This record gives sequence, C-alpha cells and structure tokens, in this order.
Amino acid sequence: MKVISKSFVFNIIQSKPSSHSVSLCKINDHEILAFWFAGSWEGEKDVDIFFSRYYIKDDKWDTPELFIHDPSRSLGNTAPVIFGNTLRVYYCAMEGKDWTESSLWYMDSYDQGYSWTEPKPFSLQGENLLFGTKILKLTDNRFIFPMYDEKLWVSTPYISDNILLNKWEKMGEIKTKKGNIQQDMVEINRQIFSLLRTRDGFIYKTIYDFEKKRWSNPVSIDIPNPNSRLSLEKIGNLLICCCNPLGLNKENLTHDPRKLSDIDDGFWGKRDKLSIFVSNDQGNTWHEEIVLENNSDKEYSYPWIQIIDESKIMIAYTHERQKIAYAIIEI
Repeated sequence: MKVISKSFVFNIIQSKPSSHSVSLCKINDHEILAFWFAGSWEGEKDVDIFFSRYYIKDDKWDTPELFIHDPSRSLGNTAPVIFGNTLRVYYCAMEGKDWTESSLWYMDSYDQGYSWTEPKPFSLQGENLLFGTKILKLTDNRFIFPMYDEKLWVSTPYISDNILLNKWEKMGEIKTKKGNIQQDMVEINRQIFSLLRTRDGFIYKTIYDFEKKRWSNPVSIDIPNPNSRLSLEKIGNLLICCCNPLGLNKENLTHDPRKLSDIDDGFWGKRDKLSIFVSNDQGNTWHEEIVLENNSDKEYSYPWIQIIDESKIMIAYTHERQKIAYAIIEI
C-alpha cells in the first residue's frame, strides 16, 4: 500500500476560513462528490455546506459550490448515498446551543448532483439523533444508517428496505462504558463488522448477527482513539481503517480528579497524527500501514474513505480546520 498523491480539494473559500467534516460519494466510474461544512467556525450561524466534483482520471477538483445555506441554523455533518437514479444527501442542522439540539434534513438529485430538490425534513423514532459516517449498502440491497444520540453517547443504527420512502427500523443500541458515537461499518460474511468512536480512549469493535438480531459486546481493538471520527472500508479480504491513533492526554488526566466520562476536549490527544491501519483477519488484529500526517502543531481529523476501484482508494480529511485534504492510495 502506498500514497500516489496528496493535495487539497480547494485553496480558499471566500469569507469561510474554517472547513470540516468531509463526506465522499462515488457517483459513477469517473466522478466523486465531496461534501463538507464551512464558515467562521463549527456551530456559528454562517456555517454552510459546500460540495465539489472530483474527476478521477484527471485527479482534479471543481471549484467548491454552495450546497445549502440556512440563515437561521448552523449546518453540519453530511451522509450521501446513491440508490437507483437518486443521489441523496442527508445533513444535520443545529437548533440550539450545540449538536444535542439538532434537526435532520435531506436533498435529492436525479442528474448526478447538477441540480437538487428543495430540503425536506427527516425524522426517525427518538430525538436528537445525528449521523456522521457512511450509509452502508448491503448485498441484499438494504441500507444501514449509523445514527447516534449525542446526549446519551449511544449508537443507534437503523436499517431500511425502502430508502426511497425513508422507511427505517432501529437495529438496537450499542453502548460502551464511557460512550460511543459515529460508528462505521462493512459487511462480512452476512454479518456487520463495525468500529466505534469512543470516549473510552480506544477504538472499539462490535459485530451484528442478523439471525440473533443483536450486536456483540463492544471490545477494544487496541488502537487509541482521541474521541474523534474514524473511517472503515473493505476491499476483498482487507479491512482498512483511517484514524487518529492517539488516546487520552495522560499527563493532564493524571493530575485531574474528574471521571473519564466528564473529560472535555482538552484531555484528549490533539488529532495531530492521521494513520491508515489494515487487518487481514476480519478485524481481529491490526497494524499501522501508512502514517498520512504527523505534526504536533496541526490538526488532521474526520477522515472518510472512498473506494475508487479494486486497487485504489481516496481518503479525504480535515486539514487544520481550514481546508479539506485528500490522498489517493494504491492498495
């Protein structure tokens, strides 16, 4: 596995100094779309969602375009998905002081992202649900949407056999000792293998058994996690995870009396290293294959893996909360 190229999706977006939380969607054999939010800073009312089109053969991005502006809400994570002739993008909007008070929306395109429908509200049973990782299409053409509750720090994935009409059924809850969100998943042998962002200091894994209709007890895979999103994909028998392999800021933790569940962002690793880990044994063991970024003065976070073909992947990620970077990796 090696890095073929590494660059940025854009140089600058006027009046939008901060960009974060990219999602990717391969819409045909030649193009990939990227979506992210940008503004003065996450949570501010001037934060909009932008998108750009990538041409695979030319390794080139179009100038970013505005996807959606909401004058009354700060916008956030996106989750694009393709079914039939429809490209749908779900997105989050902040309704209160933070992401624990939010609403969900979606827009559809029937011409591969050149025009879009008006925003429509999206609701599921339960309140304050969010998302931030890919919607998984199963081999039987059903879809799994990895939702989570940021008030409770519990993952609550949903499954659909009619995504067009947004018919979703809850697949249970996934809990870890200190809490987890933003699970990412792949299908292996008619089961769902999932990795979890946690506040437990490590990435955890859990497996869904369709016959038993339940998730296994989450366990650590021994890769540190600084309470930051990870990305998971599968090519053949190879599992690929991109993440920040940094856990707790142990020096600060040692001198602070609070419980781990009460720790704020200052007690986590700085997200200053971004690596690719791989597993050849269905996620039982992992090794660090590539260090994409490593600089103690910068932030590299929220990766998203997109398969280009059987020999190449794209990984896009936040670069210093200013730009969206991307790398093309040869498997």
